[in-house]
Amino acid sequence: MTTEHGFFRPFSFGLLFLGLISPASVKASEWPQFRGPGGSASAEEQTLPDEFGPQKNLRWKIPVPPGHSSPCIWDDRVILTGSEGSRVMVMSFHRSDGSLQWKREFEMRGEEDLQHDHCSPAAPTACTNGSLIHAYFGAYGLVTLDLEGNVLWEKEFPIESNMFGTGTSPVLEGDSVYLLRDVAGVSALHCFDSETGEERWSTPRPNARTGYATPFVWKREDRTEVVVGGTSTVTGYDAANGEALWWVTGLTALVCTTPAVHGEVLYFGGWSTPNVSPANRLATGFHESPDLTEEILGDVAKFVAHVDRNGDGVVQFEEIPPGRAKEAFSALDFNKSGNWEPEEIGGFVNMPTAPGKNLLVAIQGGGEGDVTSSHVLWQKRRGLPYVASPLCYKGRVYYVKKGGFVSCVDAESGDAYYEARRLGVVGEYYSSPVGAGNRVYVGAVDGTMFVLGTGEELEVIAENKFDEGIYATPAVVDNTMYLRTSDHLWAIGHTES
Repeated sequence: MTTEHGFFRPFSFGLLFLGLISPASVKASEWPQFRGPGGSASAEEQTLPDEFGPQKNLRWKIPVPPGHSSPCIWDDRVILTGSEGSRVMVMSFHRSDGSLQWKREFEMRGEEDLQHDHCSPAAPTACTNGSLIHAYFGAYGLVTLDLEGNVLWEKEFPIESNMFGTGTSPVLEGDSVYLLRDVAGVSALHCFDSETGEERWSTPRPNARTGYATPFVWKREDRTEVVVGGTSTVTGYDAANGEALWWVTGLTALVCTTPAVHGEVLYFGGWSTPNVSPANRLATGFHESPDLTEEILGDVAKFVAHVDRNGDGVVQFEEIPPGRAKEAFSALDFNKSGNWEPEEIGGFVNMPTAPGKNLLVAIQGGGEGDVTSSHVLWQKRRGLPYVASPLCYKGRVYYVKKGGFVSCVDAESGDAYYEARRLGVVGEYYSSPVGAGNRVYVGAVDGTMFVLGTGEELEVIAENKFDEGIYATPAVVDNTMYLRTSDHLWAIGHTES
């Protein structure tokens, strides 16, 4: 068992702030899973600084291995996963100063199909209940450890092909751990006994193909449901036996987002390329390139002629303008020639539009069966999120679209306070927004963390710049934000400097 390693030696700003973090205040010191307590991404009683970064309001930072998982926290432990070469790992750090408690490594059992520059073998976030830690890796399986890093049980799954790897995180509720595996041909929602690893139930999802969403446990007055998005559908399952209780259809075909809840209403939705019309498909990958006009992006031949600088009739990687299409180069290189042939581009553009629509919907709880017509209270079609899950905070629903567009609508009526407003930083937004105090925090892949006000008008209070990408959703406990960037883990809070 590793207890100290030079790679993890913390960069601490002294012992002055150690007393600010009290392990005794258990309730305030829990962020036990992806998006925190109850999956709400909310810390209403917490207060964070507006301005922070590498030189301001930084308590400590440490280098960490690559990975896109978020921190999960219990008392003085920050649990994080990562990957290096052919190994994935679970790590525990002291929350007081960032020093490493232990690291447990696992040799991957095979390789995932990662067809995007932003993919990571360590994307799922671990979860804990203060005695057990559950971590999932698509190339290894589900592993359960105690708080000292000892492996208690494992569950191996066949490594199936998902073009962007594995995004779903395990979720722990009571003595059950829930895991969603939406992979064409073997899709299922699983429930395991958290102590023993015994599978309590497994519900096949034959209509769910590729998916990256994390389950959401909805603790309602009359029952507990596990709600998951899938291909064009969101479904609520009975947490006790896995029975499908209700579902809404006609939604986005490829799901990355997790639901949010306000009272007895659940909010779910997203955006994906398969639901974009062929006429607009190229534009979704190059919306950041101003020289690519609507006319060029609407015609494959004109597009190839425009970007094919050496005139060889194909598009080489270095000829592709910056944008999300270039980041997913291999996904469009169907014949793996190292180039995009016009036929490949045309095949992508002319693929049939998938069933369903890019929507965000508000769903009234308590339904049975297909509630698409009876329980959908309102829907939105503009500014929809791709990867970042919506946030329900202080009676409002916030969501962020790639390219840097933020929306805020009334949770009850769906009326927009502001819709698809520009934040000023283009590119991808994978980190889900988090609410703390009277602020909403939104992270961009370029390394900007926006601080927004919670009023009826869009108010960008601060833009905090990091020199590294932000892919992970931050955790907030004891008035401290724990933020994982490309190369570091940061503890951010008010300091005296």
